[in-house]
Amino acid sequence: MREILAVLSGNILPIFIVAGFGYGLRRWLNVDQGGLSSVVLNVFSPALVFSSLVTATISPAEMGRIGLFTVIVVIAMGLAGFLLSTLLRLSRVETVAMMLVVMFANSGNYGLTLVNLRYGDNGLSRAVVYYVTATILLYTLGIFVASSGRLSWRETIARMVRLPAVYAAVAAVVVFVFRIKIPMPIMKAVEIAGAGAIPVMLVVLGMQLADLKRGVELRLAAPAIGLRLIGGPILGVLIASIIGLSGTSRSAAIIESSMPTAVFNIILATEFGLPAPAVTSIVVLSTLISPFTVSATISLLGL
Repeated sequence: MREILAVLSGNILPIFIVAGFGYGLRRWLNVDQGGLSSVVLNVFSPALVFSSLVTATISPAEMGRIGLFTVIVVIAMGLAGFLLSTLLRLSRVETVAMMLVVMFANSGNYGLTLVNLRYGDNGLSRAVVYYVTATILLYTLGIFVASSGRLSWRETIARMVRLPAVYAAVAAVVVFVFRIKIPMPIMKAVEIAGAGAIPVMLVVLGMQLADLKRGVELRLAAPAIGLRLIGGPILGVLIASIIGLSGTSRSAAIIESSMPTAVFNIILATEFGLPAPAVTSIVVLSTLISPFTVSATISLLGL
């Protein structure tokens, strides 16, 4: 119990304190999150991805294993969500909602920050690989699942190619593999912008939580949250063992797979006619419960 409290106070509580600043800005000062979110998406996040991958002390093979880990976790969680929905006899739209909320976790502003606090830049570079892979899956597989096949592949790809982080990841891999020398002023500028990503991401997270409507729908929320927060790390441990992840890569990947449901799922639910109130309940409750489940995961697994 002492170890769990140490992780909770030392690694997770700081995240929620900073997110609390964003919550207060949105709730009481009515600061608009739209512009800030755009800056994160188009500037800070790509800079963080590029600087973390370019300076990473990680081999291309290990990078590939983390990417593979992410793909397997996301797909396996989706299948688990589908099976659980079948057992609970949920409707088609509820099944799609269940699959989305367990597949796509908050690996960005929450997951990246936690891994960075616990393992420093060495862990952050590995978590970024998970984050980029999961983001690409969200904008392809996630949109396809949410739309139940109503969007064409051309429309799906069109949405994905608008993501600056995708280009930053591709550029970083090219620079990393071919050892291309980046001019020092440019690299320093990218590193400075990347350093601003995590605190701003947390402020945005707090603002997003402030915008969520109250209300809880336990019929869908309870099983989804259990699968996301408990099934995620269990599946992460199994898959990490199968594909041979070890050390910091294993720890970072499992922690990312333990994160609560991503806020972006609410946008998908709203846009594609899924039960948005239930999805909102899952996002809020999983985020509030996650400090305890994630702390327990880190402590019990010795991450």
